Amino acid sequence: MRTPLVKVHHGVMWVLFLALVVAARIHWPEPEEPEILAYRGVSDEAFWTLRRHALRFAEARARDGFELTDGPNAASSFQIQCRGVPVLYVERQEPLLLISLPLGAGRRAPAIFFLQATLAWPLQPLSYLDQVLEGVQEPTVQDRLLLMAAGGVPEDERCDR
Repeated sequence: MRTPLVKVHHGVMWVLFLALVVAARIHWPEPEEPEILAYRGVSDEAFWTLRRHALRFAEARARDGFELTDGPNAASSFQIQCRGVPVLYVERQEPLLLISLPLGAGRRAPAIFFLQATLAWPLQPLSYLDQVLEGVQEPTVQDRLLLMAAGGVPEDERCDR
């Protein structure tokens, strides 16, 4: 048989537990969502136009630490780096073009979102379901947890100061 003191104790414990859950939810930072976007039917000419836009972006911000480098296959991929760390990767995998922002790219180089929007503007995106059906990889829970644990990017490693 439960005594009134035990009932009060259990009630207080539940209230404290719920308060802790609510407080944690309010203060828990939302994980930064990496973006991997897939686009259909990009011609050779369109790919090289995207590359020229990215090169102009990197050259205009070279003093801030941006640089364009070729990917493993220069004819079908390139990346933008911020102080040697990739912050945007573009790869052509017929019949798709993939534009990806690694986890934490926005913290390291906020201006990369401007370039991503510029590159994506003339393209026809795939829906989320189409991307899943095409096998476009999503980041793992482990990747997201590592980003949250890593915290911010030191000022001297950021671009766009």
